[in-house]
Amino acid sequence: MAKRASEIAIRNHFKPDRFTNMNKPFALRDKVSLKKTKLSGASCISEMAVLMSCWKENEYSDKTCGKELEVFNKCVTEAAGARKVTAQAEREGTSVGSQMSSKQVTNMLKKYPQPT
Repeated sequence: MAKRASEIAIRNHFKPDRFTNMNKPFALRDKVSLKKTKLSGASCISEMAVLMSCWKENEYSDKTCGKELEVFNKCVTEAAGARKVTAQAEREGTSVGSQMSSKQVTNMLKKYPQPT
């Protein structure tokens, strides 16, 4: 135990009390890294679960689970449309929701650069 404590003390011996690299003033860069907007996750999971439970109860027959299949297909179509809208907005550089894309932030930072 004492040996381990001494190893930790030796490893953590150098603790600078001031910032060591103060050559540059603090300022924002004029660009941000490009990142794609992440989708919120898998869609239509609950509809798929309802459809699979219906198939299991009715021996995997599409005839008796028509309503559930229709709901699931509608959900998949809507999710694909939402993905297309998001991808199109990302290509054009416009925002879909309340957040700006990284391309938009870079354009704003280039338009209003930091004074040096």
